[in-house]
Amino acid sequence: MKANSLAPARALLALILALALLATACASRPSDCCPCPAEGQLSKELLLQLASVRALHHKADMLLKVGDKPGALVAVRQILLLDLNNRWPEAEEARLDAAARLAKLLLDMGQADEALKETEKGIEGVTRDSFYLSNLHSVRGEVLEQQVKVLDSGGMKEEARSMARQAIAAFELSIAINKRLQDKLGKGAAVTEESK
Repeated sequence: MKANSLAPARALLALILALALLATACASRPSDCCPCPAEGQLSKELLLQLASVRALHHKADMLLKVGDKPGALVAVRQILLLDLNNRWPEAEEARLDAAARLAKLLLDMGQADEALKETEKGIEGVTRDSFYLSNLHSVRGEVLEQQVKVLDSGGMKEEARSMARQAIAAFELSIAINKRLQDKLGKGAAVTEESK
């Protein structure tokens, strides 16, 4: 439960950093920045959506603190009902983060099948690599790993092995996304050094 309560705080910090980076990028290259209606400004629509995301995460945190897991589940599901349009990387990342949190809550409540469905729905239609996509694949691997334990303890060895292969594939995909992102960061750093 402690890990679940820290995830939104970390996600919020990452979201704030992403917004700051986006604002910097918009100020330097407004033509490359789709959510910027004018130089150096973020879309008000995007900011309103992200404010709602933040408030719903805080609401879920408070509900968990008072032991209301079903209420927290509802709050996180409300995030996924927002218009988190993929044209904004930050909105897509907020949606991916909420899908991962929802899956972890469901898994914690013993609803592994539903948690797996939520990870799969969250991954659909993703337009770019991100930490949040990598994290969602990792959470998918965790859900599958939990299902492997259940199958294994129930004597369903072959099914457990098959599910274990799926879990490994999910973890490998998470690692591959992180590697691509690291490579991209390395290239970005090299370009910055060359331009000095």
